[in-house]
Amino acid sequence: MLFTLGTAASGIFFAGKSIVSDVNGYLENAYKVERAFIENFPTYEDYATSGKEQTLRKFLLNDHLKIASSKMKPLASDEEIELLVNEEKLVFVQVGKDVPFYFYNVPKKYRYMTPETLKGLEMIAGRFQEVLKRKKDVPMVKIAVSSAVRPDSYQKKLRTKNQNASFVSSHSYGVSFDIFYDDFFIKLAEPDGSLYISRSIQDSLRRQLGFLLGDSLRRQLRAMLMETLIELQNEGKIYAILEKRQKCYHVTVLSAGSD
Repeated sequence: MLFTLGTAASGIFFAGKSIVSDVNGYLENAYKVERAFIENFPTYEDYATSGKEQTLRKFLLNDHLKIASSKMKPLASDEEIELLVNEEKLVFVQVGKDVPFYFYNVPKKYRYMTPETLKGLEMIAGRFQEVLKRKKDVPMVKIAVSSAVRPDSYQKKLRTKNQNASFVSSHSYGVSFDIFYDDFFIKLAEPDGSLYISRSIQDSLRRQLGFLLGDSLRRQLRAMLMETLIELQNEGKIYAILEKRQKCYHVTVLSAGSD
């Protein structure tokens, strides 16, 4: 009996040591990821110039509306979303663990855009990873989408709460979206270890640290997001506006093709 209790206690002791070791190792890897960004990427304040910011104010609302009106008619109400989905003119934007973007404060009923616009969002998120890896091989960084389709009825309601919301918006056409540049998620490595409880703790840390690192490194990540948008705008694939009163880029997709 004593031998059995001793063996069990020993197993608990070594399991505890294994869990602590796994968790400490995971935290150490997260610290290395943070240092990789700090040591290899400029902050926004060091990277951005008035010229670069002006580049992202070159094409303003009327330019975006001109593109939008050539592709779609504006949605008047929420009810039209389902109709356009049935006509395959709008698609629901899925997010998940391996998707390089997520929604930030966007109601599920407004997570729609045109198929080409979705390809454009995927193009931006993919190019963002390429821009990051030019400087250092780092984990995936997800960008935050803070607005997608906005029917005119929703846009009017928004103006009662937010005076910065325009009377007419290319969001009403489903061809534009906003990228919130003050929030990112860094996709850390999947949990490792032989014990379930160890992997469970690491998985919880993965989610929490992903947002915490995104917050702590937002200045570096914002700089690289700016570089990404300038590149794609110069290539004639998007228009992007650096908003003056909101922490976002308003993006309209011109072409999501590779040519």
